[in-house]
Amino acid sequence: MARATEGLEEAAGPTPGTPEELAAAQEALLVVTAAGNKLARQLDLLAHRYSGSGLVQPSEVQVALDQAAAAAEDLGNCTKVAAQAIEDEREPRADAPPSGPGPQRTGEQDER
Repeated sequence: MARATEGLEEAAGPTPGTPEELAAAQEALLVVTAAGNKLARQLDLLAHRYSGSGLVQPSEVQVALDQAAAAAEDLGNCTKVAAQAIEDEREPRADAPPSGPGPQRTGEQDER
């Protein structure tokens, strides 16, 4: 996880402006996404090991591990959304309306 966040530390400086800086920030987020997903799977497996078969209630350890797995999954999902937002900002969709002022009225238009 430490290696996954190194790229984020570099990208967390001033607002990225160049395409290369945006790409680096996006890549760092995707690395954290993968790490979060992997961590979630590992925590789920560990929680399963602490589940007692036949128990009415899960153990405190299992509950804590399940919560940690859910948090890691949330982290992965959020960083994936952030990376996609950077992509959308870098390359506006073809069907997106153009940004900027709308059509300007001229004196020749019919004023109803």
